[in-house]
Amino acid sequence: MKGTTPTEDGNRIEKTGLRWPEQLLGPVPGLKEINLVCWGLFLLCLLPVVVTVVYAQFTTAGVLHADFVYHYGAGKLLNQYPASQLYNFDLQRKIFNGIYPSHDYSYGPSPYPPFVAEIFSFFARLSFEKAYFLWMGISLILYLAGIGAVVATYFPRQRLEGALIFCFALASRAFLMDTLVNGQLSSVAVLAAGLAISLDRRSKPLSSGLALAILAYKPTLLILILPMLLLTRRFRTLAGFLAGTAVLLLASTTYAGIGIWSAYPQMLNFYGKKSGFSGHSSLMLWKYVDLNSFSYAIPGGRSTAGLAILACMICCVAAWLALLLWKSATAGTPAQSLAWAATLTWTLVLNVYIPRYDSILVAISLILTLAALQALGWRKEWGRMVFLALMVFAATWITEEIARSYKVQILTIALIVLGVAQLVLLRRAIHLNPPLVPSTPE
Repeated sequence: MKGTTPTEDGNRIEKTGLRWPEQLLGPVPGLKEINLVCWGLFLLCLLPVVVTVVYAQFTTAGVLHADFVYHYGAGKLLNQYPASQLYNFDLQRKIFNGIYPSHDYSYGPSPYPPFVAEIFSFFARLSFEKAYFLWMGISLILYLAGIGAVVATYFPRQRLEGALIFCFALASRAFLMDTLVNGQLSSVAVLAAGLAISLDRRSKPLSSGLALAILAYKPTLLILILPMLLLTRRFRTLAGFLAGTAVLLLASTTYAGIGIWSAYPQMLNFYGKKSGFSGHSSLMLWKYVDLNSFSYAIPGGRSTAGLAILACMICCVAAWLALLLWKSATAGTPAQSLAWAATLTWTLVLNVYIPRYDSILVAISLILTLAALQALGWRKEWGRMVFLALMVFAATWITEEIARSYKVQILTIALIVLGVAQLVLLRRAIHLNPPLVPSTPE
């Protein structure tokens, strides 16, 4: 297989285009040594922190800050009240406070589609603690499955590279703390995206679309993916998505009644006002990475000049992305990978509501980018992308403290830099115009 990254055969870091300070740190390590160090740090340093935080949440009064209250509470509401009351905000808040009284802040609404509450109604039949740990286990499995699907497709038989990818994906604060400990749903998005992209690569468009339908649980994650399917002429994938979404809607309607679809848009409108899309934001902005929230947090971001700059930036990037996606439809496999990668990255930025936990989708984006660069044989670009990936990883761990203190979400900045880099690489890959060779179906 063509590639320039380190492999099990003993290739070293210098072959990736990265420079190693040999005089300071000694001989250049191989991937086995890097894996041992990284996994050792994860197991000895990060894993105990996670265990300590989870233990403290259930043994120390007043420290539970898990968003799992919302999902468990929505399920409990369905178990105790008619489905027509699912989006009654006063009733939601009553249920949430009954699970865990909030003294430091007020619970907001739960805006997820009805089928999410229907799923969690089964969890709500257990105690909160049992349901929380059960969901933690399921969330971990879903996340690993989503990452694993992409790694197996794009890095087959590269065990050391795959192990290192899993290590950094697990060690991201956006996953460990914001998703796993927090009890959030973003692992579902990683599974859906990972399966969809893997199936797309294996020339199974209908199955890919069905996998993407899982993302209907959070429509904001589809804001660029659906246009991407149209621009790249993935019409069968789009048909699969529509079919899968129709099944979800039919199941929810059968369970909750047709009236639920009049209450759901009203809840979305109410939540949109809280997120600041059409007014002042009441969200904790340091928890969000999208440009809308970013503009609220920085001084002057919502001034006339600030909004004009924001609108100009969004239009320019959207037009550039759309043009490249259109051209990528007839390009080779690396360009296809970069098209998916750029779409995922800009989905997190060009949006109105993307909490930090949803930023774990960037893991798939980075894997696809590295795979494309490896296939193209671009050594220097591969090394630079590894460095940028490490910067994104580091940003997940320090961005909250900086955003709280200085009102700047550096994870958003890192994602913008990554997104621009991916667009530049996509443009180059398209101009190479290698022949598109379909994958052999399984």
